[in-house]
Amino acid sequence: MDVLVEKLFSNQGDRLIPGYFIRSTAPANVEDLVDRFDRDLPTIKDVVESLYQSVLSGRPDPSLVIAIHGYNTGPVGTPKDSILEGWYRPLCHFASSDPAICKHQNATFIGYRWPSESISQDNIRKDAFSATPFLLRILFWVGVGLVLLSLLLLFFLQKPALVFLTILGVMGASIVLSLYLLRITVYFRDNYRATNFGVTDLVEVIRKLDQGLIDRKMQETMTDAFFYERIGQKVEGTQAYDLDTFTRFITCVRRELSRRQDLLLEANDPKFKRFLTRLKMDCDVPSDLSTEVLTEVIQRLVILQGLEYDRAEQFWRKNIIKLSFIGHSMGGHVTTQVIRILSDVFDPSSVGAVSGPAVEKLPSARVGRVFGLGRLILVSPDIPTLAIQSGRANFLRSALRRFEEAYLFSSEGDLALRLASTAANYFSFPARSRYHGYRLGNVSIRPWFDSQRRRRRRTERYGVVNLEQSPGRPSYIASEHLLKYLTLSVLNRGAHENLDPAVQKQNLQRSQVADETIAPDEIDREAIADLFTYFDCTEYKDRADYNPTAQQQDAYIMILDGQKSPLGLFDYARLFKAYATFSPKHFPKKGRDVHGGYFWGKFSQILMYRLAFLGFRGFLDSLLFTPPESLAVTPPLPPDLKERIAQAQQVNTSIGLPMGLSPQSVPSLDQRQMMQLQTKRQTALEYLSWLCEQKQIQALVAPERYQVDVVGRDREEVRENFLLKARRRL
Repeated sequence: MDVLVEKLFSNQGDRLIPGYFIRSTAPANVEDLVDRFDRDLPTIKDVVESLYQSVLSGRPDPSLVIAIHGYNTGPVGTPKDSILEGWYRPLCHFASSDPAICKHQNATFIGYRWPSESISQDNIRKDAFSATPFLLRILFWVGVGLVLLSLLLLFFLQKPALVFLTILGVMGASIVLSLYLLRITVYFRDNYRATNFGVTDLVEVIRKLDQGLIDRKMQETMTDAFFYERIGQKVEGTQAYDLDTFTRFITCVRRELSRRQDLLLEANDPKFKRFLTRLKMDCDVPSDLSTEVLTEVIQRLVILQGLEYDRAEQFWRKNIIKLSFIGHSMGGHVTTQVIRILSDVFDPSSVGAVSGPAVEKLPSARVGRVFGLGRLILVSPDIPTLAIQSGRANFLRSALRRFEEAYLFSSEGDLALRLASTAANYFSFPARSRYHGYRLGNVSIRPWFDSQRRRRRRTERYGVVNLEQSPGRPSYIASEHLLKYLTLSVLNRGAHENLDPAVQKQNLQRSQVADETIAPDEIDREAIADLFTYFDCTEYKDRADYNPTAQQQDAYIMILDGQKSPLGLFDYARLFKAYATFSPKHFPKKGRDVHGGYFWGKFSQILMYRLAFLGFRGFLDSLLFTPPESLAVTPPLPPDLKERIAQAQQVNTSIGLPMGLSPQSVPSLDQRQMMQLQTKRQTALEYLSWLCEQKQIQALVAPERYQVDVVGRDREEVRENFLLKARRRL
C-alpha cells in the first residue's frame, strides 16, 4: 500500500482508544521521490487486529473514527507535523481521557494525512516561478516590456494613443501574475492532491481494512491443520504426505489461486491446464502427484475457502463496524468523495424501482462487507451549500444520506471559506448567482419567519432554535423542514439569503426575475437538509485551550469582541486582519482562528468528539452527567431544569437499562418505562439547548435525530418516511 502507518502514542497498549496515524506517501510534486517504507513501523494489519479485538470484546457498537484535515497544513513527513501534533494526538488523548467516551467506548481512531502544502513554505514561490510555462514567461516579459516602452515613449512623444499600448502590456503581465499568485496560495494544488491522492489512498485503506477483517475471521478456522484434515487426509494420493510437506504445497497453491480469480476449475479448460503446468513449475508440488489428484485438491480447496468466506461474511453482517468521519475544511471534500466511491452503486436499495419514481431510493449504510456508515461530522466543510439542498444538481445527495447521523459545524465569519475558497471556485463552479458559490461552512441559522402567521417564532436567540417548549408539556422537535432556518450572509443582498428553494423562487418571482434553474420537482419537501443537525458557532463564546490565559476567561472563539451576526463589510475587514495575525500565544488579545477555532473551545470539543464516538443518543445520556461547572458555565441552572435533570439521572438505574442503549434493544421494557426514557432524553435535549444558549451557539436538531434518539422509534422506519416523502407526519 502507498501509505505509512504509525501509532499515535508509544504506550498505546495503556490507552482505552487505540490511535493510528496513517499518511499518504504521494509526493507534493510529481518529480519528488516517494517516501521509503520503514519496516519497523506498524502496518495495516495492526489496525485490523485492533478492530477485530474490539469486536471480540463483546462491547456494543464497535466503531472506527477517521479524522481528515483541511488544506494549507504543511508538508508531510516533517519532524514535527502540525496536524499530528496539533489535532490528531490531542483528539485521541481527549477521547481516551473523557469519562463519557471512556465509559462506553469501543472505538479505534485513525488520523489520516493526505499530502498538503503550506503557503509559508520557502520553496513555494521558487517552484512556482520555475514551473511557469515558456509561453506565460514570454507573455509576462512582453507585457512588462510594452509597459516600460509605452511609458518611455509617452514621456517623450506625449501621444495619447500610447496609453492603449500601456493597457495592453498591463493586461498581459497581470494575467501571468494572477496565475502565479493563485499557484502560491496552494489551494488548487492541494485540491488536486486531495482529490487524486488523498481520496484514492483513503479508499484503498478502507478496502484493505475490509479485506483484512474478512481474512482475519477466516484465519481462525483455516489453519494448516484444518486443510490437512479436510484435504490431505481425504484425497486419495495425498494421504501419505506429512503435515509440513502438505502445508508447504497447499500454501503455494492458495497463493497462486488468489492471483487467478477468473479460473474455471474444469479439467478441459485451456487456462486451467496452463495454470496446472505453471503450478508444477513454480510451487513445491510433490513429483508423484498426478494431474487428476492436483485438480481434485484445488477443487476441494476452493470449496472450503468459499464456505469459510460465507461464514466470515455472515459474522460481519451481525457485527458491523460503524465507520465515522470528522472532516475539516477540504477534509470534508475528501470525506464526501470517499463515500461516493465506496457506495455500492449496484445495491438494489440505492437503485430504486425501475418503474417507480426515481426518488424512491433507500441507500444502505453498509459499505463493503464489514463497515456501515455511522456518523458524519463536517466542520467548516469546503463543499458547496448545494450539498444540503435538493435537486438534480446535488451530486452528494446519495452519499450523504447513507450516514446514520450527520452534523454540521459552521460559522458566518469563516473567511478561509468566504474569501479564499469562494474566490478560488468562482470560475469553476457552475452557478449563475454568487450565493450559490458559497461554501457549506458559512451557513448560519436564523429564526424562521412564518409567512402564514406573519410573525417570527418565539425562540431564543441562542440554543436549539427548533425546540418547541410549552408550559406543562414535554419539549419536542417538530417535523418541519430545516432549510427554512438556514441562511447565507450576502453583503449586497441586504442581510441573508434563505436556502429554501421554495423561498428562493418566491423571492425571484416577487422581483420579476425568471429562474429556470429551480424546477418544480426540485422544491423537495423532504430535503437532505432535514437529515443534518446544525451548530452555528458564529458568536460562540467559551474558554479555549490555546494558552493558560485563554483557559481562564471566556472569549469569542470565531469572531472579535463587539461583533454580531450578520457581519458587515467592516466586520470582515477586522476579522481578516485578526485571522492574518492569529497566534495561539496571544489569544484572546490578538487574532482569531476563524477557520479552526472549533477544535480549541472546551464545549465545541465535547460536542464534536462525543457525537463522533457516542452518537446523539449517547451524547444526550452523557450530557446529563456533565455539570455546567465542568464546562465553565457560571450561570446557575433554572430550578425546574435542575430538578428534572436529577430525576433523569436515575431513570436508567430504575429500569435497569445501560446508558446509551436503544429501547428497542430491550423488548422487556413496558410502555411506562419507555416513556420514562423518552422524558429523560427530552430533558437532556433541553439541557443541551440551555448550554448552547450560555455558549451563544445556535443549533438545529434534525427531526430524525429526535424521532430515533429521543422518542425511540426505529431508524429505518423514520428514514424511510423522510426519504420516500411520506405524507403523514411523524
